[in-house]
Amino acid sequence: MSRAALLERLSDEDHDVLIIGGGINGAVSALALAAHGVRVALIDQSDFAAGVSQESSNLIWGGFKYLQSYDVGLVARLCQSRNRIARAYPTRLRETRFLAALGESSPYSPWYAAAGAYSYWALGRFTTRPPKHHAARSLASSEPVIDMSQVRGAVEYSDYLLLDGDARFVVQMLVDAIGRGAVAVARATLAGASRGAGGWRAEVVDELTRTRYEVSARVLVNAAGPHAAGVARLSGASLDNSLILSKGVHLVVPRVTESDRILAFFDDDQRLFYVIPMGHRSVIGATDTPAETAKVTATPDDFGFLLEQANARLSLSRPLMSDDVISHRCGVRPLVGQPGRSRSWMELSRRHIVEVDAQRGFVSVLGGKLSDCLNVGEEVVAASQRCGLQPSPPLGRWYGEPSSSERERFGAAAAKIGLARPAGELLWRRHGHRAYEVVSLIGDCPEAGRPLSEVVDYSAAEVMVMARHEHILTMEDFLRRRTLLAMREPCDWLAQDPGVAAAAKILFGSNSPDPLNASVPATGEAFGRGCAT
Repeated sequence: MSRAALLERLSDEDHDVLIIGGGINGAVSALALAAHGVRVALIDQSDFAAGVSQESSNLIWGGFKYLQSYDVGLVARLCQSRNRIARAYPTRLRETRFLAALGESSPYSPWYAAAGAYSYWALGRFTTRPPKHHAARSLASSEPVIDMSQVRGAVEYSDYLLLDGDARFVVQMLVDAIGRGAVAVARATLAGASRGAGGWRAEVVDELTRTRYEVSARVLVNAAGPHAAGVARLSGASLDNSLILSKGVHLVVPRVTESDRILAFFDDDQRLFYVIPMGHRSVIGATDTPAETAKVTATPDDFGFLLEQANARLSLSRPLMSDDVISHRCGVRPLVGQPGRSRSWMELSRRHIVEVDAQRGFVSVLGGKLSDCLNVGEEVVAASQRCGLQPSPPLGRWYGEPSSSERERFGAAAAKIGLARPAGELLWRRHGHRAYEVVSLIGDCPEAGRPLSEVVDYSAAEVMVMARHEHILTMEDFLRRRTLLAMREPCDWLAQDPGVAAAAKILFGSNSPDPLNASVPATGEAFGRGCAT
């Protein structure tokens, strides 16, 4: 469906709910509502998942660090949410071992941290591999990249890692919502909203053409993340809770360890930071500093701090320098500050709150994290009911990958056209049931199943299917959020790579000499107009 047709649906149809924001909270709300028979529309001022949801650590975890503040109830709830999402998305998440090295900067002794790890395992209902305590002497052989000069011991435990990145996970969820009937338009901004007798009238501006549209909905869901207060003001509403912003920076560097573990350390300020695998790269971070606005940038001080902390705790052949940084992530965490509770921003957790003004039909989702997104979806469905809607129970589970039996059937279909099992499993992980379309294209043209280049490990068939379904409007959308290519590879490599140029041509029919800047024309042509080539 063309973008113009989507905008027409957005303005012409009567919607039960209009969601503002296409990050994880907006995407999971759209999926949950659509699965419950609610007519849903969603807009985002930028690309989907282009804000907070593309800047995370790619972790689905229960919040081990919140045990430091003895927030046991929160950790238990987050562990249950983690377990639920891991069961629902078994190929997109991988159980990953964390190895926390404890030295002079650590606030706890190894034995005390080990006790915490076993408590964490118990709060998680023993669903992961059990924790393990490492003495310093055994750690030297099992993880030699750690500088042992100041390490007294270590503790190992499990959480989960998003294999294809946070933004892709969000976009896949939103595409699933669209498959259930939701209307979603990226680069469409809320200019204002008013409540009348029949519900909400929202003025929406298409950022590509500056055309204005009027959108009607009975309920407005504010899922704008750090911009939630601004959306409330535009709607003449207010928030009961405040948002406190914390800036986080991650650096992507060449892979520093051959193991697939996530290495955890306490920095000089006794805050946790990690070395996280991302394919053939490592991600170092994150910082945790107060921010005044959602528009933040990584500074030389951020780079210097993270490199200094990593170099002090890793045993490398040479120290990591700023020239080793391939890319970086920089965003804010919107933390909920509750009225009447004067906690330091450093003590605030990533808990979420769903505020409901039932009389006006205005719902705000504040805070939260990827790990807890399924609860957000269900709470928004309940909030819509409080606002007068009548959601109906879905026929089956409203979230998650297709069933294991469906995955097995796909594996047989992939094998039938000659794909090796690992290749078929990768297609399923990346595309879910849309992988059948990829296999169909490869069956018609085996050449379309080959990676586009050594750098772009996606095939032409995959990019064609992504063009059909994933609302890709610019090459940044493709390289940064539909894939991790912009995170894992230097920009100058991508600019010269023939695979990037081939992807741009498939996506946009573009022969631009600068494929990184290729985009859909502002006239709003169909997504993936190169699919037929």
